[in-house]
Amino acid sequence: MNSWSRARKRIVLSIVILAVIVLVGLPAYFFFYQTPTCSDGVMNSDETGVDCGGSCQHLCSAESLPLIMRGDPRILMIATSTYEVVAVLENPNPAAEIYRAQYTLKLFDLTSALPVKVIEGATFIPKGQTLAIFEGPFTLGEEIMPARATLEWYKDSLVWRKNGNAEPELKVNDVKLSKTDLSPRLEANLENASLGDGSNVDLIALISDEEGNIFAASKTFVDSLSSRERAPLIFSWPRAFKSAAIGIQIIPRIFPDSSFLR
Repeated sequence: MNSWSRARKRIVLSIVILAVIVLVGLPAYFFFYQTPTCSDGVMNSDETGVDCGGSCQHLCSAESLPLIMRGDPRILMIATSTYEVVAVLENPNPAAEIYRAQYTLKLFDLTSALPVKVIEGATFIPKGQTLAIFEGPFTLGEEIMPARATLEWYKDSLVWRKNGNAEPELKVNDVKLSKTDLSPRLEANLENASLGDGSNVDLIALISDEEGNIFAASKTFVDSLSSRERAPLIFSWPRAFKSAAIGIQIIPRIFPDSSFLR
């Protein structure tokens, strides 16, 4: 067989192989190929972890800072056998939030290693803000005197997601506390100082003594607040304060939807 014949056979064979690739291989590739997504359970594309990082909305654990607790949760007695508990924390991530973080609050008395009450809850963690978790009022037996509380997170629920959107700028003005020796009443105005509208606004008022210890808390909410609109706020307590109200803090938080308001 001469060299031309061998070359012709190689050319024919190459054409046949190319035809098979074009007619069979490419359709099969496009049939079975799946475009990488941020929910396919595989680390692909520009992801830095499985379905997180890169262009995905969810951040990987190593890309986010942990939540910071501002002291232990405070147990507050508002009436005989009736209590509230409040925890203050900070999200140090300026552009990341958690849609629904699940937690457990446990209340203990001075003698028992077992909690006298367990509260399961979930909350929204806004980006780069101080926030308060408030539970109550609830009633315990007359013989139960809760002395301390702990807050534990369900780690699987701490899913950080990016948020680069501008948030409405809320300002609390004209704060006035009165009737502290009878039935305390805290009044203020909430102003939406931004051009965009706001809705589902949760507000928690914290009253602290000269040492910075929170001894009273209350909450309210505003359904909606248009641009440049102001809304009156009222917080109240059923009995006189036993400590001098030195510090007053009102913490607003915009929830992503009304399911968080309660």
